[in-house]
Amino acid sequence: MKKVLFSLVMVCVAIGSAKAQDVLLATLQKGETTQYFYGSDAFKEAMEAAENGNTITLGAGTYNAIDITKAVSIYGNGYEMRADTTSQKEGNMAFPTRIAGDFAIALETVNDAPTKGLYIEGIYSADRVRITKHLSTASFVKCRFQNLTFWDAENKNMTTSDGVSIIHCRVANWLEPGDSQNMVVSNSIINYLGSNTTTSSILLQNNVLIDPTNNLTGTFKNNIIARVRPYNDFENAINSYGTSLKPECNAYNNLYDYTSTFNEVIVQSSNYRKDLGAPFTSYSDESKYSLPDEWLTQYIGTDGTQVGIHGGSSPFNTILTIPTIVSKNIAPKTENGKLKVSITVKVGDNTL
Repeated sequence: MKKVLFSLVMVCVAIGSAKAQDVLLATLQKGETTQYFYGSDAFKEAMEAAENGNTITLGAGTYNAIDITKAVSIYGNGYEMRADTTSQKEGNMAFPTRIAGDFAIALETVNDAPTKGLYIEGIYSADRVRITKHLSTASFVKCRFQNLTFWDAENKNMTTSDGVSIIHCRVANWLEPGDSQNMVVSNSIINYLGSNTTTSSILLQNNVLIDPTNNLTGTFKNNIIARVRPYNDFENAINSYGTSLKPECNAYNNLYDYTSTFNEVIVQSSNYRKDLGAPFTSYSDESKYSLPDEWLTQYIGTDGTQVGIHGGSSPFNTILTIPTIVSKNIAPKTENGKLKVSITVKVGDNTL
């Protein structure tokens, strides 16, 4: 944590008196050595210079995409835009880190074994992100993806993965979870959750799931589920939501709307049927998907907390896990050989 905070201070000094959102800056931390890259290609240049285990920190702004081929830690500035007058007065402004363009996640192998430990936090993608090689022990935290898929287009098959976690994220379209083992998706908003293999092991816990397909195998706990749609039947989907999840699924303490959602599921317990309505039936980048007050004590998860993204051991929030600078004041010149720097730092979310 100290290294991350030190890096933030160095970023603040490096950009001088310019506004943080006006400067495109990436830092690459290699042990005790820090490199700086500027401009729209800063992320690309940092990735090219990085080695497995390094940390890349991206300031606010829009960066050109590059395929991610190394098991690095990438920290963005979050996916929210918050620059209204109230936020300015409170010193709580936010500017997103956007990655522009499609990119693949295809980690290189080392000694014929896949590299592990990819970590991505606090980025916004409005394009397509494809996991095209086996992904092992990776985390996506507090990110927003438009199109996410575990798919190898060259060989036209699902990508394998093990130990992947998706936490506090928003995914507008998740086309394929792939052949996933020990995948955990928690406290996230997922719209259209596509197909995986029947041998997959995926735990979906405390999410808002909108239009998951009937070709998905997993364990569902404490979710809010709006409809189940037939896989790859886009033309008739609106008229055929009356379908069920697979028999191989397990379902516990989920709040759902269509009576048919669990008709074929063999293992299920304590699920709640309820007409959901807005906001739970449509995807939004802004909605907090909070339960009405009268639902809070009615629809309880397996752990005794509310179902949905605000329940569980780590309720949904957009506060990054690392400290973030919310205001700064850098003197225009040095005095007695020293540069005066004053910064206000928001403490990170340490519940993950």
